[in-house]
Amino acid sequence: MARIWVRWSRDSWEGDLVLKTQQIIGILLVNNGGFRFLLGAVYGHNDRKRRESLWEDIARLSQIADSQHLPLLIIGDFNALLYRHEKVGGRPVQDSILYDFQRCLLISGLRGLERAGHIWTWHNKASKGRVACQLDRALGNSEWFRYYPNAVAEGLAAETSDHSPIRVGLLERATWKARPFRYNNSWYLSADYEEVVARGLLDSREGTAQFRMVHKLKQVKKGIRDWVKRRPRSSLVDKEAELREVQEALQADILCGELAAREKNLSAEVNSLRLQEEISAAQRAKCSWLKDGDRCTKFFYDVIRTRQHRNSIPRLLDGEGKLVGDPVEIQREAVRFYRDLYHQEDYPTTFPPLIPKRLVTQHGNRRLLAPIRMEEIEDIVMKADPNKAPGPDGFSSGFFRRHWGALKLPVLEAVQEFFVSGKLLKELNHTFLTLVPKKEGATSLADFRPIACCNYLYKIITHLMCRRMEGIMQGLVSRNQAAFIKGRSIAEHSLLAHEMVREFNKPGGMKACVKLDLRKAYDTVNRDFLCQLMLAMGFDERWVARVRECICSPTFSVLIQGTPYGFFSSSRGLRQGDPLSPYLFTLVMEYFTCLMDLAVHSRRMVPLFRLVHPVVSHLIYADDLLVLLRPSMGGMRALSDIMEEFGRFSGLKLNREKSRVYFSSSCPQKEERALVLGVEKGELPVKYLGVPLTVNYARDQDCQSLVEFTKKRVEGWQAAGLSFGGRIELLRSVIAGIAMFWLQSIQIPVATITKVESMCADFLWRGGIHAISWTQLCRPREEGGVGLRSLRAMKEAARVKMAWQFVSGGSLWADWMASRYLRRSNFWTIRIDGNFSVTFKAILKCRPVLQTAICRSMRDGSSTDLWLDPWLGNRSLLEYLGPLHDREASRGLKCSLIIRDGAWRPELYTFTAQLGEEIRTISIDTSQTRDTWNWAGHASSGGLGRFSFKSCYDLVRTRHDRIEDVDFIWGKGIARKLQLCSYRLMLGRLMTRDRLIRFGVPIPDSRCLLCSDEDESMAHLFLECPFAWHIWSEQCRRYLGGAGSVRDIRGILSWIRDRRGMDAGWARQARLRLSATVWHVWRERNRRLFEDLITPPIGIMHNIDFDVSVLTP
Repeated sequence: MARIWVRWSRDSWEGDLVLKTQQIIGILLVNNGGFRFLLGAVYGHNDRKRRESLWEDIARLSQIADSQHLPLLIIGDFNALLYRHEKVGGRPVQDSILYDFQRCLLISGLRGLERAGHIWTWHNKASKGRVACQLDRALGNSEWFRYYPNAVAEGLAAETSDHSPIRVGLLERATWKARPFRYNNSWYLSADYEEVVARGLLDSREGTAQFRMVHKLKQVKKGIRDWVKRRPRSSLVDKEAELREVQEALQADILCGELAAREKNLSAEVNSLRLQEEISAAQRAKCSWLKDGDRCTKFFYDVIRTRQHRNSIPRLLDGEGKLVGDPVEIQREAVRFYRDLYHQEDYPTTFPPLIPKRLVTQHGNRRLLAPIRMEEIEDIVMKADPNKAPGPDGFSSGFFRRHWGALKLPVLEAVQEFFVSGKLLKELNHTFLTLVPKKEGATSLADFRPIACCNYLYKIITHLMCRRMEGIMQGLVSRNQAAFIKGRSIAEHSLLAHEMVREFNKPGGMKACVKLDLRKAYDTVNRDFLCQLMLAMGFDERWVARVRECICSPTFSVLIQGTPYGFFSSSRGLRQGDPLSPYLFTLVMEYFTCLMDLAVHSRRMVPLFRLVHPVVSHLIYADDLLVLLRPSMGGMRALSDIMEEFGRFSGLKLNREKSRVYFSSSCPQKEERALVLGVEKGELPVKYLGVPLTVNYARDQDCQSLVEFTKKRVEGWQAAGLSFGGRIELLRSVIAGIAMFWLQSIQIPVATITKVESMCADFLWRGGIHAISWTQLCRPREEGGVGLRSLRAMKEAARVKMAWQFVSGGSLWADWMASRYLRRSNFWTIRIDGNFSVTFKAILKCRPVLQTAICRSMRDGSSTDLWLDPWLGNRSLLEYLGPLHDREASRGLKCSLIIRDGAWRPELYTFTAQLGEEIRTISIDTSQTRDTWNWAGHASSGGLGRFSFKSCYDLVRTRHDRIEDVDFIWGKGIARKLQLCSYRLMLGRLMTRDRLIRFGVPIPDSRCLLCSDEDESMAHLFLECPFAWHIWSEQCRRYLGGAGSVRDIRGILSWIRDRRGMDAGWARQARLRLSATVWHVWRERNRRLFEDLITPPIGIMHNIDFDVSVLTP
């Protein structure tokens, strides 16, 4: 009997069988209107081994769909899981079981449809020992989501079966009003655009400087709108087709001057249209990390569709809990919800005496109130991301950057006017609220995060205010807070939390940590309290008045599907998206620190470590609060009272449903103590600041969120739209960035690192043959790599960075660790103890490496151990003189013993004359306030430098021989795709047929695709093949002179290098021409293999000339 049945209505659809196996049936369905799509119906085997053929069949069906640009929907019972969280109950899922399905999606470029209804599609029907899984699902390719971005896989009731049926709902987009004006960064490429903008900016009107500036923008907007309506629109597809026709005609009459001129003009038009499409798509996709890759327009559009789908609101729960889908009801409910949210509650009008720990100095206030300079504004504008979403006026920072010459004086006048008068034009502070869902399938407005899109001119003002405040925040805010304070680190906060929670597994004493969640934190801040607090902190009244104007004058409209609805003011809250908000929120949280310190000092609450200094009772990072205490009943009541008082005055109320308290195993009466606080008891590990907070060292299973983050970024159709260069950029910027944060926050197991690197390598080669090993790719370019970083080396660099931060001191984490572990011991000589934490052991193991990379900068020697600190070059005095002086070294003498009046006096101690002379060569800097450590980095860096993770990584990585001529390949001005093709050729790693055969790939014909005479190899394909050699010899004859006598790529590179001193411009052209020739020969080979298209040599040479002309400045 058949395992899979597929039925369709013949009245509406016609179906053709495309693929049929035991586990999947593929059918091409065509409806009466001509719409075609591929349907895959799946019923996977229970046996993992037998399911292997299913993954191959899915990949094959996906290739069929991609080759014909067809939408593909695959639905059914896969009998397999993608992630651990897709199973509850029973035995934990092993990663090896998940791997096959994940790899299938990586290769196929498929993504799951959003789930709705019954998400647990299978369960074992047991009343005890219940197990449930998400075995049934629907997958789609990029074409499917292009047609049906809102499609949902809805699980229906299982009834008597153990499986829930899956119904795919093709939710059409609702009809909304026209979207507001949005400036397009690609408009400047159009011929008459500059004239349109210039006319608008010339328009002048009487009024305040802010009014005049806003009026100019309105006139520009009006002019651009009219210009967009009347300008002729050229289709890129049509122009590309026209260009192909002309080029085909040229093949028949290659010397025709008219056709050649027409081809040149069309090529320029196509290139301009492609660039416009790329810039426009990149702006809408907002992928700031993709800066240096190839053209990735398909990827950008996939990102846009994903964001549109994720941010769409097809259904919403209204105030009565009823699900509504009508656009009018959705927009009405959204406006009502946020109007109520930003409405002032009955907050107290009088506040208790506020006694901050630190005050703004007179010098600090002078810095805040200093006159605004043009250089400050210009620096802000030029460093802004041009792809950031604009505010209600529609103008992004890209517009201001493009026309800064004409805008800078009006902008300066408008900004200076605000800083003098303290008043904002109401229109300038209007805000669009963009609703970003916090979870998939959100239907309650409480599950959306309102992000404020402010006008860019307003953001210039608040960026200036932030820069002024940045200089005083470090001295004003307690070290318990790490967010938005220069010089403080989220990683150090995480490390400190781990150190303190580590004590939970030790016997004796009650211990607890409380993870507190604030309800709608930014949105409910009491503005009057904030301003009163700032005055108590010593901020000048004029500065506080400016802050009040910024936060109290905004009006709002809510964006639903890109269209603004409603218009309302507010009386509480800070806007998420306003540059000023993070700094102001940090000041509000300082009041919580004041309340906690009062409770500790009055002994109402006992911190977890009261004998370790500095005493740490709590940690704050933005709105993440972690309280660490001895959980006596009185202490829990004190914390509850603090939260009550803090919420009453600040407006920030505790969200008891999401808050949790975690107790040590030795703590009695856990439920009763949690009840006093009014929150539920939780179990460690728990995620804190994005990483697992564990009692013991982090295990592989604790770090699965890093693995799953990597999977989600590299799998599916969205990442499949990236070119090879784009995939490298994704790994370098996004994956390596999040991995670096993890590595600096916890000690990640080697097993986790291996999984992440394996996934990255598979993604880079799209699940195929790894033509170049991951190890080699992780070398610098000059050593034969592409500049990726090895996670293993990054882990070692992260440890060295921790050690550097520890010896540098000054941070809360470093001072607490020194008090906890060193006490009277010296960091450089203390022995590793079994009671030390994993992190501190790792730091101590890094001492030999760290010692080679730092040096001591002396002031008076009062904080430098004479015998034990490595101040004498990279050695300590004890290392210099030997272990016979151990007894002397234990006396704790300081270098101040041999420094007098800013000069060395080694004769004051029993040193030899030779040692004394060596000591005198060390400089003393009396301008410093104290002795400090300086970072020197690797010996190759040539001296002192500023610490950076890059220099730290360079210190610990494995070094390899430098490869000659590699700078020619990676030279500036060469397109990424050309660079990477030449790079793979130089290493001998292009997958020609002879290499495919060596890898065991069955090749029916090994002959060269260009000449069909010899077996295909790299040497033959690029230099020995008559077809390719004709192209290369013509390039040499016309442009490169005697290079034609050289018969290998490295020889050609050497030949160019020997001549570049004579003519740098010629050498640059030669590099470009060499890279373009390699690329086009390889492209022609692939077009013949995969597309059955043939271009004659004259056409390829013409394409080479075109690429060189485009890339030549």
